Amino acid sequence: MKIALSLIVAALFTISGLGLSVSGAADGSSLVFAKCTSCHSLKRVCRGLGKKDLAAWEKTNQRMAEMGMTITADELDAISNYLASAKPGESPVCQ
Repeated sequence: MKIALSLIVAALFTISGLGLSVSGAADGSSLVFAKCTSCHSLKRVCRGLGKKDLAAWEKTNQRMAEMGMTITADELDAISNYLASAKPGESPVCQ
């Protein structure tokens, strides 16, 4: 009985941990902080908000990936979608 309960608790922790990592990967703002700031400041990103549409952000982010940014296709999409929908001066990117 104790073993079964331990396995259930372990499974719940594993499932909840996976849920956090999946939602974190889909969160564009946290990806911007993690990926974009490895090469430049958020001021540069903030200046583009409201000036670029989705296609322009996709092109920019693809260029960054080609220049060496380590990123998955899903992360690239999440960042592009987030930046295309963000308003100029919007937090947390433009603080």
